Amino acid sequence: MSSQTIIESMETLLDLHKQLLSMTVEKTEVLQKNDIEALSKMLREEQRLLTAIQVADQKREKASKFITNQGEATVSNILKELNDADQEKMSQLQIALIQVLGELQEANALNQQLLEFSLQFVNMNLDLLAPEQEIPNYTKEQGTDNAYSGNDRSMFDSKA
Repeated sequence: MSSQTIIESMETLLDLHKQLLSMTVEKTEVLQKNDIEALSKMLREEQRLLTAIQVADQKREKASKFITNQGEATVSNILKELNDADQEKMSQLQIALIQVLGELQEANALNQQLLEFSLQFVNMNLDLLAPEQEIPNYTKEQGTDNAYSGNDRSMFDSKA
């Protein structure tokens, strides 16, 4: 493994995250349209992308361990081991990946808010369609007259 392997894995990670970002932006539009079928399809595609990201990250991790001879290598540690051209390329990839991840977080936060509003709307509609049942009242109601209300006797006359 060489420095080229880690650069290629970072490029792959960047590309996959860009794809995920574009899919997240599309998901926002789908959520606004309430298109459940398209959302389901997008979620399956998103899961495929996430699996690919995990594989690329494992490849990057192996390469970084090989280059730095450390278990958990940071980009700073990796940059120390690379030549100048590779350092520049790696720094650019790091900056681009950080930017894409920030945009991805913002888009995911927006989608989460949209989902929460949709759930609130659905719950409100369910409450309107099926209002809560009134709790039965076992106390004597005011203004109702029955045959036994004038007497202080109960319905059962129990003389012993």
